Amino acid sequence: MPTTSLPPSTWGTLRTQVAWASVLLIFLASQATALEPTMATHTGPWYIPGAPNIQNHWKPGSSEVPLGLRGRVLRTDGAPVASALVEYWHTNGAGDYPPLRGSVATRRDGSFVIRTVYPGHNQGYRARHIHFVISHPSQRQLITRIYFKNDSRFAEADWPELAILLEEARADGQFRLFGNVTFVLREAN
Repeated sequence: MPTTSLPPSTWGTLRTQVAWASVLLIFLASQATALEPTMATHTGPWYIPGAPNIQNHWKPGSSEVPLGLRGRVLRTDGAPVASALVEYWHTNGAGDYPPLRGSVATRRDGSFVIRTVYPGHNQGYRARHIHFVISHPSQRQLITRIYFKNDSRFAEADWPELAILLEEARADGQFRLFGNVTFVLREAN
């Protein structure tokens, strides 16, 4: 079978085209895996900067339902944000303010755990929710909140797209709720 040889200039053009195609594929792959930043809301009237480093509000014998939240803080490229400050506040189990509040720093993998109580319906009617401010020097500060899909007043949530589903469990003879949440931050300008 005869072979055809290509002129050297054609090989250079093919190499350039392959290189540009590779760059384009890498760019498209990075765009396809980009995460949508978490929707921002507002702090509401009860935000006080500098929440104490409290990540456990569970009290043995309390009538309030313990709520465990496992979370992650990520960049839009999916990389974890280590050492982000996660501040949170919400009503007590009866729906009363002043809020239970605290803060926790994310681990190297962007994860955090908060043990708090299932918030009540503020003013007797508002959907249960928890407020968050997430800060890190390399990312834009995020002010947001979460709601709970299995709340009886979920239809009254201001931002239902920020809702998570809670799982029920019994541990040590006590009823508890658990949920997972992921916050995606935008890069700082």
